[in-house]
Parts: sequence; structure tokens; C-alpha cells
Amino acid sequence: MPIHHAMLGKLPTVTERTLTPIASPALGSSSCSVHENILNVGVVVPLHKHSVEEVIVCLSGEGECTLGGGEPQPYRAGSVLIIPPDTPHTLRNVGNERLCQLAFLAGADAGTHWLEPEGSVSK
Repeated sequence: MPIHHAMLGKLPTVTERTLTPIASPALGSSSCSVHENILNVGVVVPLHKHSVEEVIVCLSGEGECTLGGGEPQPYRAGSVLIIPPDTPHTLRNVGNERLCQLAFLAGADAGTHWLEPEGSVSK
């Protein structure tokens, strides 16, 4: 069982957002993946979908999530978003500070398909 330290807190400095794997096959997980996702103020994660279920836990900040072309729904620290497989969605930082969240995906390969250009992200 691998133990990894100092995995959280990489901040976007030259990009709009960061997407840091904290559990992946490269780090020793075999059936799920987890990423820390930090968005600068005003940043949007463009329209995309995953072939597996995604659960997002908001740690700090305020966001909006648009699921399947519906109306944007607000969320904030302490919120949990459950996004079904193959559901197009966007995430937006609508607050005055960075939006920090953990994304749990129900597969080692999330099968991410970008429906709009991915934007400026460091991984």
C-alpha cells in the first residue's frame, strides 16, 4: 500500500486551474481516481463528460455546475455534486476566492471527453 505525502495544494499560477491526480494507476490505485481541482476566480471548466460517475466534494469557494444543458446550480464549501456517467457538465468559479474541490471518479480511467476546448490547465 503506497503512502504519498504533500499531495494537495498545488495552486494555479500560470494557468487558469490545476488538476492534480492524488489517486491514479500511476500512484497505486486500480479501480478509481481522485483529483484535486483548483480554479482561479472566474474560471470555467469547459463542457465535458466522463464515461464513469463523478463525485465532487467542494472544500472551499463558491461554484456553479451546469448538468446536461440545464440551468446552472450553485454550490459552495461542504457541497457534494454527483454527476452520472456520460452527463455533459461545466463547472465555474463564481466566488471571490479560489474554488478548491476533490473529484472522485469511479474508474482508474475517467474516459473524459472534452466537448469544448480544455482551456488552460496544469496537471
